[in-house]
Amino acid sequence: MPGLEFRYVGQDRLPTRLSKFDVERYFALTDSDIAEINERFRRDRRAGAAVQLVFLRASGHTLDHVGERLGLLTTPIASLRTLYQRYKTQYDHHVWAREYLGLTTLGPDQRAGLEAWMRQDAAESLTMDELIQHAHYWLYERRILIPAERTFKDLARKIWTEIERGLLALIEATVPETQLVRADALLSTQHGTSGMTVLEWLKTPPARHSPSTITETLAKVRLLKELGAHTWVFDAVPIEKQLAYALRVQARRPAKVRELKASTRTIELIFFLRVTLLELTDSLLYQTGRRISDLVRRAYDRTTARQARSAVEYRQQLVAIKALVNDTTRSAQERLTEIGKLLEDLSEKPPTSHAASVRETLVDDHHRIRNLLVPLRELAFVGREAEPSLRQLELIGELHDAGQPNCRPTTTCRSAPAGAIWSTARIVRGRCGRSKRRPSRACARGCVADRSGSTTACRFDRAISS
Repeated sequence: MPGLEFRYVGQDRLPTRLSKFDVERYFALTDSDIAEINERFRRDRRAGAAVQLVFLRASGHTLDHVGERLGLLTTPIASLRTLYQRYKTQYDHHVWAREYLGLTTLGPDQRAGLEAWMRQDAAESLTMDELIQHAHYWLYERRILIPAERTFKDLARKIWTEIERGLLALIEATVPETQLVRADALLSTQHGTSGMTVLEWLKTPPARHSPSTITETLAKVRLLKELGAHTWVFDAVPIEKQLAYALRVQARRPAKVRELKASTRTIELIFFLRVTLLELTDSLLYQTGRRISDLVRRAYDRTTARQARSAVEYRQQLVAIKALVNDTTRSAQERLTEIGKLLEDLSEKPPTSHAASVRETLVDDHHRIRNLLVPLRELAFVGREAEPSLRQLELIGELHDAGQPNCRPTTTCRSAPAGAIWSTARIVRGRCGRSKRRPSRACARGCVADRSGSTTACRFDRAISS
């Protein structure tokens, strides 16, 4: 919308104080103004004409009060009554100022155009006051004198009522009556043992990104989806307008919401539920991202600590081997045997980068990661069919629904879309559905049982989960 030049448009009085910038920018008289006033009016009439001129030019509205002295005036002005003894003189000065500025009154044709424009703007305006202010701008740009406030508000109220009637019809056509009744009744019921109503619970902002906060946010999303809020499509209503109605509910006490007129309450509550679902979904994704960052940071710290311990143990092995080499009291075979025992636990895997070690640690933390990702399926992500992350999440859901949280030697397991950087993390020990006592061959994804035959879970699903 317009900027500084429209600052005082539509006002019928000045604030109690004006800055020097405001006086010079909006209420100063030009040389041509002064020349015209001096030529047109006698000395005792010039002050009133000057006041009407500068105010009409700045606001496009007739003047009721002035609370500060202006430019060339030497006495404070409280109202036009202090300047005029006769109403006709005041009216004549008003007519002159209007003609001098090239302003016209609102005629039938202009009124029809204004009304049509206001109906269009009302579909996007957030409040009736905003609609009125926009209409002031429309008149000012066309150099039409802004009419009396009461006339203007009556027109705006009529148009705003029609717009809200259309919104109510859209809601009734979009939201089934059973959902409307259930939502209206449910929001006033008590939520659990907290002493809050469901409406107050939904209005409560999320706390930190802890697992409990994620669980509570997901519970709110689940409740709103049970009410059917995710199926309501209001694309014809700008999201800013939906948000404005939602904020009204947010700002009111629950008892005040119940006192609203039925139609107004329906509009505000439905948009509140819809906008709240959108905001909670965004919050849930943000909390999940923060939680993932926490898990990665924890894996990084654990990896760093493990590498530090490995460096110490590696040096201790070298010192022990050096001592055996220098021990001339024992035979060479005995020393080789002891060295072999020291190196039994040395892994044959080639050294990995720090990032690969962090991924390995994340694979070990598969329980936390799976508990984080599996509930996210309720958000029903969509995207390109070949998107790897969506395919991975879908696979996790399929394994979870099938009661197989661990990797199995099946076609599904073989076709899992794991990223290339996780290939080394997937080739790890695990049970792969085999017997605990008998070491098995590698599964189709390379998951192999360890030498001791333990039942450590296959890490393929861990890598996918992470």
